[in-house]
Amino acid sequence: MRTSSEGMTPAELKVLSDIDETGVHVVHVEGEDGKPGFSYTVGLWYSFEQPEVIVFGLPEQVAEELFDAIADEASEDKKFRDGERHEGLLVSYPVRFVAVPKVDHTLFLGQAQWAYEGDDFPCVQLVWPDKQGRWPWEPGVRQGFAESQPVLGRKSS
Repeated sequence: MRTSSEGMTPAELKVLSDIDETGVHVVHVEGEDGKPGFSYTVGLWYSFEQPEVIVFGLPEQVAEELFDAIADEASEDKKFRDGERHEGLLVSYPVRFVAVPKVDHTLFLGQAQWAYEGDDFPCVQLVWPDKQGRWPWEPGVRQGFAESQPVLGRKSS
């Protein structure tokens, strides 16, 4: 994790300040060109040895609340890792975590790569089901739902 603040922009200083104060900084990226927006953490791995987390298609406030809950649990040594299913993070819905391939770090986790000075950190994607309990990769899921939540660790259905 970067330690020297020399020559940093106010935005870069904010990233490190948030990590120092709360253990995590949250980045929101607006969708464009028909692609969904997403949010991700920076600092969970450094602060709690919890993989960074990315989520697609949620409003910023919902993503912030999810990441706060994950950081709180991680601070008590609970981990959210690839392949795991968890209840209680989203009201009335289970969530799953899927490993994000390092090849996707450059495309989606730019500020995390900056903070870690490379891609030497794990990341998982938080994925939630539709109202019928189907995951984005399952048959019968609405196309719009699947498109709003691309699953980085699963390139095929």
